[in-house]
Amino acid sequence: AVEKGIMDEDAAARLDDTDCYNLIFAPGFSTKAEISDISGRGVGMDVVKTRISQLNGSIIIKSEEGKGSTISIKVPLTLAIMPTLMVMLADHIFALPLVNVSEIFNLDLSRTNVVDGKLVVQVRGKSIPLFYLREWLIPYDDSPIDKSAGFVVIVNIGTRHMGFVVDQLIGQEEVVIKPLGALLQGVSGLAGATITGDGRISLILDIPGLTSSYARSM
Repeated sequence: AVEKGIMDEDAAARLDDTDCYNLIFAPGFSTKAEISDISGRGVGMDVVKTRISQLNGSIIIKSEEGKGSTISIKVPLTLAIMPTLMVMLADHIFALPLVNVSEIFNLDLSRTNVVDGKLVVQVRGKSIPLFYLREWLIPYDDSPIDKSAGFVVIVNIGTRHMGFVVDQLIGQEEVVIKPLGALLQGVSGLAGATITGDGRISLILDIPGLTSSYARSM
């Protein structure tokens, strides 16, 4: 830091361990000797710190010689913003994290088939498991499901893919994640809740948790 002109020797001598670790967030500071396309300019960690601060969060570095380093990031849940795909199931609104959505298209029964007793949809020559999401999330709804209409949302869970049939697409929306109430705390498959633009409550789905929960119930 002294060599790069970020501080003088007197200021550097007064730094404790925490202050030293925080130097990596200083604009223009880098431990790389050479500049490459992705590092060496002292910009990356400065941007990280700035974005976390904008969310009223904090980032803490702890390091112990011979053991390793730990970087802890804390962001208030009530201020966490997530890009989502808003969908309708019957008259209920649900939000799917956009990071898990890879493709959307109209349901076409000519592209579906039953393999080993399970419904699949053909996507570019591959058979992908297909589920009517309404049956998973609101099984108590007695209104009939038109299984010939709707939209298919292909989601990814790691390297795996599956399709969810939804009744309607509302569109993409960045939502503020709010914590679930006490009754829903710990419910597998739910990441939180949000309030839509028209004042309705929408549950935000945890796609990996939802699929794992369904697999355990089978």
